[in-house]
Amino acid sequence: MDASDEHRSFLHDICLNMINELQERQAQLMEVYKNNPTFPFDFYNLSLRETDTRIQAIRELYKKNMDEDLS
Repeated sequence: MDASDEHRSFLHDICLNMINELQERQAQLMEVYKNNPTFPFDFYNLSLRETDTRIQAIRELYKKNMDEDLS
């Protein structure tokens, strides 16, 4: 494995880990909202959108740097 492959593998793993962590937080937030009817909907909605935006940004960054989709 040359340096380019190592860099690609490292970036791929880091990006996937970041996305997985964001998705886990998103699932936790959904669970909190489901179990707590007094949880503010606006905060819930904005938090979900922010997480989706971050995930999309990570995917776009990877695609821009590696010329391939993150899978």
